Amino acid sequence: MRASTPLRETYRQAFGLEKHQRLVVVSSTWGASSLLGANTSLVLKLAHELAHDSYRLAVALHPNIVRGHSPWQTKMWLDDCARAGVLILEDEDLWRPALVAADLTIGDHGSVTFYSACLDTPIILGSAPEETVHPDSPIALLLRTAPRLDSRTQLDDVIDSHRPGKYADITELATSVPGKAADLLRDLWYSAIGLTPPPSPPTLKALPVPDIAPPNPRAWAAEVSFAADGTATLSRFPVCGRSKRTLGRADSHLVVGTDEPDIALLRLAEVVIRPDIAHDPDTWTAATLRALPGCRAAAIRASEDEWRVETRDGLLLRIDNADPAFVSVLYVLLDAGAAPTELRLRRGSTTYSAKVTVRASR
Repeated sequence: MRASTPLRETYRQAFGLEKHQRLVVVSSTWGASSLLGANTSLVLKLAHELAHDSYRLAVALHPNIVRGHSPWQTKMWLDDCARAGVLILEDEDLWRPALVAADLTIGDHGSVTFYSACLDTPIILGSAPEETVHPDSPIALLLRTAPRLDSRTQLDDVIDSHRPGKYADITELATSVPGKAADLLRDLWYSAIGLTPPPSPPTLKALPVPDIAPPNPRAWAAEVSFAADGTATLSRFPVCGRSKRTLGRADSHLVVGTDEPDIALLRLAEVVIRPDIAHDPDTWTAATLRALPGCRAAAIRASEDEWRVETRDGLLLRIDNADPAFVSVLYVLLDAGAAPTELRLRRGSTTYSAKVTVRASR
């Protein structure tokens, strides 16, 4: 993992991260005192509280969880998280590039938390059962030193205040020969089979670049604010599962995708979007508005770089940008009585734009 750190941005982009987004890896070992064993709802709670446009969540589970409870049961436990846009690292090899890409690890007494500290990544303990590890071990020292998770606002503080080498006194206890494992292990293996090691030094291979489709929330409460120059900022908070407290967020509207299986959310949606490209978008928007009386705008991808939007009062519009965030910006402006011809959206330090065309009125 240390040898792969030059590819950190490569891994981040493979996980679907934009430059202004922070990746939080939630790691749980197995057992009742583990992070998930002690708080099974923690990941979903974080997904609901962290704005998807600022944070991305990934979950790395100890393989004994899956083996002990079955892949089906584990999938059912994490289904709401996946619908909320959480990346479930089902492939056991994905946790390593995820740690290299991470801005923060929330963990427990498992080895992944310690590896994160060795990579000089900020860490927070979601569970810290000191009684389960030897009191003089490096992981015990880490459990006594690292901060405990108590609120969502703590994440920014821990990341921003982290200083390089914060846990060096602890992580240096992991080995007395840092960076020499490949040489020593190769010599040991060749000695065991009675052969002379090759004269050239062993080579380290970078971790494979993940080939995955980064998930997005299927329903979210969208909050849009505007700067003095009219540039919008969007914050999306996933909505799914038994906890729907994000529905009550002030000055937000509920956006639900047609890939969301919860029909109750579709009936509550103010904006319904269809993310796949359809051959007859105008028929779909009209039919969707008729079928869902609470829906005030229906939006569908008409091409790779175009959204078609129809409002409750029959206005047909085109947005020349594939980002669904522009649908929310347009919806808020139309709701306020504006008739925009251009939309501007800020993500981090970058501003994006999209043209709006009124096509017709039914």
